[in-house]
Amino acid sequence: MSGGASAVPDLKAPPAIYEGAVAAGAAKASASWEKIFKLGIAAGCHIGFGSYLAITVGGACPAIAEANPGLQKIIFGAFGLPFGLIMTLVTGGELFTGNTALVTGSVMEGKTTTADLIKNWTASYAGNFVGSLLLALLAYKSGTLGNAPASVAIATAKCSMPFQTAFVRGILCNWLVCMAVYMASGCASLIGKMVAVWFPISAFVALGLDHSVANMFIIPLGMMRGADVSIADFLTKNLLPVTLGNIVGGALCVMGLYGSAFGKWFKAKDE
Repeated sequence: MSGGASAVPDLKAPPAIYEGAVAAGAAKASASWEKIFKLGIAAGCHIGFGSYLAITVGGACPAIAEANPGLQKIIFGAFGLPFGLIMTLVTGGELFTGNTALVTGSVMEGKTTTADLIKNWTASYAGNFVGSLLLALLAYKSGTLGNAPASVAIATAKCSMPFQTAFVRGILCNWLVCMAVYMASGCASLIGKMVAVWFPISAFVALGLDHSVANMFIIPLGMMRGADVSIADFLTKNLLPVTLGNIVGGALCVMGLYGSAFGKWFKAKDE
């Protein structure tokens, strides 16, 4: 070091992590619809790649699944979605699920407007959908999955849950996803961000929880490969309840808790 400049800490203190997350949300909300949409496509592709790897590796271990289902679940979780989120965070992608926490925090702290939140959410969600569908089509056309049944089985199972079950799984999933995003925002180094992402994302996948953007890839891929799932089933039985659950998980379970501790959430104006 030179000139007496203070080094950036590898990990911010908890109040500073919250402040940084709010600032990140405000920056995301201030971007144009077109920019958010384009970066949303990139994020949808990244999450699609993560899901693609998970299905290819963890979804192709039938012997392990039969002999040791817990081990198969952690393999499915550890190899795939974590690298998809890391690519998104490092390159500035716009992921709807993470934005439910960050941009909501910026609104609640008075740093941005509800109109900008709606712009960010709709643009990132639309971009994520386009990117995920594009990656699903490319994965299907690539032929790399062969005759493996995992994508069909997963798509069928995800569209066979009761609405309430899908909603609750969406809450729990994005609680972990947004914890990964939140913790990574407080890390200065790439390795720190990777560690912050790896464990919560591996956990949500291994636990069998539901991520709306990952499902935008997984379920259409399964449909292309023969799953008995209609577009209506996909949208109403899975994507709608999971998306609503993801919003609750990100906005309330993560940002609401830390906002009430370190910010202005649920506090009188004179506090």
